[in-house]
Amino acid sequence: MQLIGILGGMGPEAGIALSKNIICNTIADRDQDHLPQILYSVPESIPDRTDYITGKITENPGYQIANVLLQMESCGITVAAMACNTAHVPEIFDIIVSELVKNSSKLRLLHMIKETGKFIKEHYNDKKRAGILGTTGTYITRQYDIISEYGLTVLNISEKEQEQLQKAIYDPDFGIKANAGIIPPVTRKILNDSIISLIGKGAELIILGCTELPLVFSEPRFNGIPVIDPSVVTARALIKAHSPGKLKPWEE
Repeated sequence: MQLIGILGGMGPEAGIALSKNIICNTIADRDQDHLPQILYSVPESIPDRTDYITGKITENPGYQIANVLLQMESCGITVAAMACNTAHVPEIFDIIVSELVKNSSKLRLLHMIKETGKFIKEHYNDKKRAGILGTTGTYITRQYDIISEYGLTVLNISEKEQEQLQKAIYDPDFGIKANAGIIPPVTRKILNDSIISLIGKGAELIILGCTELPLVFSEPRFNGIPVIDPSVVTARALIKAHSPGKLKPWEE
């Protein structure tokens, strides 16, 4: 049996969300119609991606991520994705790919950022200015600049606003990572203010470029502006890669 794989734990809720997005985007009338998938969540094994990018730690998470992906492949997984935007920065992703090649892996690893660019080009081709929200690691490396290959101009919030958004994700008191299943009002306000700031700069759509942000805002639009969840995009890409005939038509 060929299995879909989700490398979770970055963070744990984001992996569950990606798994659920696969289910929600699969054509199925009964349990047996759904696709086989494994959520492989080993959060204690993978160093924090943003901590590595910002120099707080020296261990590149890419090596351990590759080890986990190889374990997943040994379970029968043939196509996989990571439930983490920041893990796709070149400094980390290139190491992952290199380690997989070194170990003669045949695993097909999808690239969340590139899939998001393809998705926007296919479904929102009239939109040209994309506002990006994510971790400070994503912000510093400008990893979403890659979607310029799909005709998009990238817009970012200010450094001061990014500091607040990082707290909304990581703060030990009100951050998303520290409050599983609970969204404090201050966290929601920071995200809303960040979206409003990007729209004010001319963003025609918003990309929630951290897999935890859709846990706070899950609506398809904000004041009429499309909001793109890369987790949903990646779920659809995994379905298409595994069983294209099972992919639901896109609807907001």
